[in-house]
Amino acid sequence: MLGIDLVRPLEDDWRDTIDAVARSRGWPSTHDVAALAACVGSLSAAYNDPRRARAGMRDGGPARLGFAFARDVPKGAGAVRELVATGALRGERVRVLDIGAGLGAMTWGLVRALEKAGARGVVDATWVDADAEALAVGAAVARARAGRGSIELRVTTIPGKLELVAWPSEPFDVVLAGHVLSELDVASPQNFRVERHATLLSSWLRDGVGPLGSLVLVEPALRERTRHLHRVRDELAARGATVFAPCLHSVPCPALARPSDWCHEDLPVDLPPWLVPVARAAGLRRQGLTFSYLVVRRDGLRLAGALSSRAGAGRLRVVSQPMLSKGKREVFLCGELESAGHAVVSRARVTRLDRDAAPANAEWKGVLRGDLLVVEPAPELERPRIGATTAVGVIRSGNVQSR
Repeated sequence: MLGIDLVRPLEDDWRDTIDAVARSRGWPSTHDVAALAACVGSLSAAYNDPRRARAGMRDGGPARLGFAFARDVPKGAGAVRELVATGALRGERVRVLDIGAGLGAMTWGLVRALEKAGARGVVDATWVDADAEALAVGAAVARARAGRGSIELRVTTIPGKLELVAWPSEPFDVVLAGHVLSELDVASPQNFRVERHATLLSSWLRDGVGPLGSLVLVEPALRERTRHLHRVRDELAARGATVFAPCLHSVPCPALARPSDWCHEDLPVDLPPWLVPVARAAGLRRQGLTFSYLVVRRDGLRLAGALSSRAGAGRLRVVSQPMLSKGKREVFLCGELESAGHAVVSRARVTRLDRDAAPANAEWKGVLRGDLLVVEPAPELERPRIGATTAVGVIRSGNVQSR
């Protein structure tokens, strides 16, 4: 999986940081399992309530710091992993705007992905959030972590709504927005939300993102919230934005064709061991990392450029977990397929029968959700099969090109 090595749980020394900041505010630490788990349960209920989809620091502070922060940092890394792995995000000084930053988890994810890739230098981050207390807690965490990595994180906090903040003269290399769309206009009709959010994001891309920069959105993996992100993605593409990731194409999202479908990540990245007791006590999932994301740009640079292929091959993303049954292994793929002798972009359930296993397609046995594949020849949409002579390659590194 491209860039998966850049996504990792928080190390043990982070526990000391989080606990110290929590105790300074009279909140339960990660060692106070029962008390923290009760807070986590309340926070989860607030986030999953479509009428609210949010929780401020006044009500959810202990759980946001003690649990959600450690879960969200790897999501930030996961959303930028392909930008970093392909070299589309680099430099000794990276300017970041984190919108709805909260505790700064998305920024920390980006910093950690860059550090894991061997980068050194400075990340100048501007954090904007209407919750001033959340920014204060996030700044305390940043101060406590100063000098511990190869990248110096410099944070400027701006309490208040984004529309009240003037854009700086120098654009940003990355504009991050984690779990922001889910909290906006939650009571409004679907079409209104899509139009308004696409207009808002278009303005961020135009006014805040530099000519070689990226706008990175992270949302929960819940079906309706992810499908909303798909709809916004389609509208942004229609307005001329370049879809960098996760899609390998810019046509309307095939997952929207059926109401039951949605496309999200489920990475093999678990909670740090010291948070497992809290998750267990709160009745929450502790294995795997689920989220949805979208990366858009202005410059035509696409992740598909990392998947160089010959004519007739298909560049595809695995968009489901493997489905195993007697004599075959199947996954859903999205990307370039063949139909009646012509290349098309679609989503299909693709099968390899066990009897067709061969050295050329051996990597099919290990493909997982989120993998990027080059399949030659491209599977046929009407009969999507991996045959004995089909070549399957999993992309784990590469350089992107404008397409």
